[in-house]
Amino acid sequence: MAITANRPAPLLVRSGAALGLALGLAAIAVLGTASVVGNYVAGLLVQSFLFAIVALATDVIWGYAGILTFASAAMFGIGAYTLGIVFTHLSHSGWAVALAAVVAATVAALLSAMIGWLAFYGRNRVSEFYIALVTLGLSVLFSQVVLYGGALTGGSNGLSGFPTVPISNRMWYLATGLFLVLAVSVAIRIVHSDFGLLLHALRDNEVRCKYLGIHTPRLKTNVFTLCNAVVAVAGVFYALFTTVVAPSLVGITLATNVLIWVTLGGRATIVGPALAAILVNAATPQLSTSIPLYWQGLLGVTFVLVVVLLPRGLLPEAWGWCARFIDRPGSGQPGAMSEDRPPYTLGTVVRRAEGPALVLDIQRVSKHFGSFRALSEVDLEVRLGELVSIVGPNGAGKTSLVRCMSDGAERSAGRILVGGRSIGRGSPDRIVDLGLGRKFQGASVFGSLTVGESLKLATWKGGLPSLWRRDPALVLSPEAAEVVAALGLRTVWHVPARDISHGQRQALELAMVLALEPRVLILDEPTAGLSTAERALVGDLLLRLIAGGRLAVVLIEHDFDFVKRISSRIVVLVGGKMLADGTVAEISESKLVREAYLGHLPAGSVA
Repeated sequence: MAITANRPAPLLVRSGAALGLALGLAAIAVLGTASVVGNYVAGLLVQSFLFAIVALATDVIWGYAGILTFASAAMFGIGAYTLGIVFTHLSHSGWAVALAAVVAATVAALLSAMIGWLAFYGRNRVSEFYIALVTLGLSVLFSQVVLYGGALTGGSNGLSGFPTVPISNRMWYLATGLFLVLAVSVAIRIVHSDFGLLLHALRDNEVRCKYLGIHTPRLKTNVFTLCNAVVAVAGVFYALFTTVVAPSLVGITLATNVLIWVTLGGRATIVGPALAAILVNAATPQLSTSIPLYWQGLLGVTFVLVVVLLPRGLLPEAWGWCARFIDRPGSGQPGAMSEDRPPYTLGTVVRRAEGPALVLDIQRVSKHFGSFRALSEVDLEVRLGELVSIVGPNGAGKTSLVRCMSDGAERSAGRILVGGRSIGRGSPDRIVDLGLGRKFQGASVFGSLTVGESLKLATWKGGLPSLWRRDPALVLSPEAAEVVAALGLRTVWHVPARDISHGQRQALELAMVLALEPRVLILDEPTAGLSTAERALVGDLLLRLIAGGRLAVVLIEHDFDFVKRISSRIVVLVGGKMLADGTVAEISESKLVREAYLGHLPAGSVA
């Protein structure tokens, strides 16, 4: 299965062979120029290469995982000051370098893990700017620590003049240049592996990730921690080379500059931020000498122009311009898939038909918002092979009930069991593991991933995919494959989800949820915004899905005619209470239900 996606970095996904050739040429260029580059230029480029590593690590955190962070300077400073303190106050032997690197990486990792725990593990969703403010505060705090650290940190003067390893600038240039090429190669390999798909999905739609069984707090914390550890190690070698550790290395200026490099080069490109960091830092001494009063303003104006005119960054825009001249006709996006060669294989059905087994048991569930009762002691049982529709007027509590079923922290009282196991106060990813899948009212998909990539992500069921390769195989459950075939997703298999129609996005989300192989499928208005023909297709599909007896469907829907056509049972909610639970005929003929919908419910009719 060939998979492509419309990403900010077409340069990096166009050809693996071309990318390997480019990195190989870069390594050869470093090796070839090491003997001829001047001593001053070599020293300048060594610092630029180390800052480039900081930029690409920040790009993984921000560009791919979607975590806006100002922590780069603090982590870089932790590494630099660790080396400076060890060499100044302890020893400057070879083992001290290893000790400083290990200590710096460990401290940065522990601090990052603590920040991740504070920022990502709360059950309430926080804004992306929350972590930005936390890490910004960290940079300010660390600046104060080193300023008032006394003899240990050197105060405002920092630490300088300590002995270092006797290596020439040219050898440093060779070592750091090759290290940068290696770092770029590893980073690109990871972000374009299956794990990279996971990072793209996390950036696009964290909520949908949770409802695909992905433990997003752990994923974000791990990425944040590992990348910051790399930044700290870069700080160690920066101090080892310059033998100068100053408070400016940990302040807000460097933290902001790193984000500027990432933005200028292009988020989610790896190569772009690294190149921007090298160019800006290599040009800074010359600019500060020739135009000392204006060069920072010039950089600021350039940054503003890039953000406004080239929001994807310089590298993606430049490559897009070049690609128009070098692309051969027909070498663009793959066309529609052949109808007789599906781009997936069918998985083996591991669930057996179990008769009318009870798979969802809701016991006296209530939901309060202060003094307002959205749900009051709701009881409901759903068995395999049933399609139970929950209907009611606006404000009846239907969506509140869906939230209680799919997130253990939502309900105020009561008990919910999925497959005989209580959901407790479990998070959505844990409830997915119990066998419950939820489709949202508005199609919740991953805009930058193609249809095929989105379905592949769902088939992992929250598991950690390969960090190093992208597996071309895709195995879909029979139910998900039926959605793909029946609702026309094969014709847009290689198209990013943001570019397909509303109906196709609804179908894609349904297929993603079914790829989880749930025993209970919750659908919140799956036909919203669909045409009459599309509604009929969805209705027929749902009837076929439950016919095998391996799945139960709970449907929230306002279209009563649609509900009557496909439902096994209908449950009526009014004012957060269950008014009725019966067959289609019983509910359709109920005068009490009709009056409830019209808002004229007789007093005392509902206990």
